This record gives sequence, structure tokens and C-alpha cells, in this order.
Amino acid sequence: MQQHNFDVDIVIPSSKQKVKINKEFIEVNQSTIACADVSAIRYGVSLIGSAKKPERKEYTIDVQAKDGKNISIKFSSSKVEELLEEDHTYYYIMSGLWQYVKKYLVSHFIEILNAGETFDIGTTTVSNQGFMMTYKTWFWGKIKTELVHWNDIKYYLDKGILHVDSISDKRKKVKLSLHHDWNAVVLNTLMHYLWQDHRKEKLAKGEKI
Repeated sequence: MQQHNFDVDIVIPSSKQKVKINKEFIEVNQSTIACADVSAIRYGVSLIGSAKKPERKEYTIDVQAKDGKNISIKFSSSKVEELLEEDHTYYYIMSGLWQYVKKYLVSHFIEILNAGETFDIGTTTVSNQGFMMTYKTWFWGKIKTELVHWNDIKYYLDKGILHVDSISDKRKKVKLSLHHDWNAVVLNTLMHYLWQDHRKEKLAKGEKI
């Protein structure tokens, strides 16, 4: 059986950016980041114009290295329809990014949780016990930060925003933008993984997943 090739090599027609992605590096024009050095990603497709009658789609893919260097892929369509040429371009680039970068980042976060350590995304800290959430108390409106355990968490995605909420206390919630918050897209995939085969329950017991 022939192995699928996820390498990307394209000049994007609308932005003229030359994009290369393989297992070694990501290159946009003359700027390069080694895949092993990628620390964060974010991406998304936005509709530009009025809500009722958008004029075009805007595609953005950002990659950040451990040293803070950023690479950005940006292009847009001239109309709004399903399966435009730009949609195919976006998914082509994303398939390479998924294979060579995002899969590694998901695995990296799992290793951190298995080691009993934490990682930060947006305004929250994630551990093998759950999420640290900041909220206002009913009394005096003080700001508090507390751990919300995995068994008290629900999550859903709505219009590019990842919502992570406490089931028992509506004040405790986290909102992360897939477009703007680094690694929110990775956390979204990780949450899908944790919600299968009782993995979050195993994590909470200190077991490795």
C-alpha cells in the first residue's frame, strides 16, 4: 500500500506566497522554521463583510517557534461559496501542518499531562486534574482562580471559539479563539482525545493515557 505524501509545495495564487512544508521544516517565502522548533500554531477561516452578506473568505495560518519567531500564511478569496480553489489550497496546506506539526504538539501536551506537569493556553492553565478557571465571586465580586476537575467540565466549539465550562458553576468558564489564541486548535483536538475511552478519568487518577 502506497504511503500518503503530506508534503506541501505551492505558490498561493492570491497572495503569491511560496509555501513549503515537509517533515523537516515549514518555509514561507524565505522564512523558515524547523518542525522540531515549532511551539505553537493557530489557524482559521473568517468571513469578511456583513454577517448577512459576506464578500469573501480570509484564510490565516500562523506558526510560532520556541524562540518567538513567527511565520504567517494569509490569503483570501474574491467570493463566498463552498469548495473554492482557495478552500482546496487551505486544506492542502493544513494536511501538511497536521501531519508534521499538530500531531506532534498534541502528543507533546499528552506527555506533559502524563508527567503531572501543566501547560498554559490563553488565560488558562491545564493539568492532569483539570482547568484553572478565573471567575468573579458573588460576594464582593472578588476575582478568584480555582481548579475545575475533569468530571465537572464540558466543552464545545461555536463559531471558531472553544468554550470550556464548569458543569456545576456557570461563573467558571474559559473561552479560547482558534484564530487568535496560540494552540487553542491543539487543545480542541486534545479534548476530543481525552473524552474518548475514559482518558480524562484515567488522568484524574494519576494514570498515564
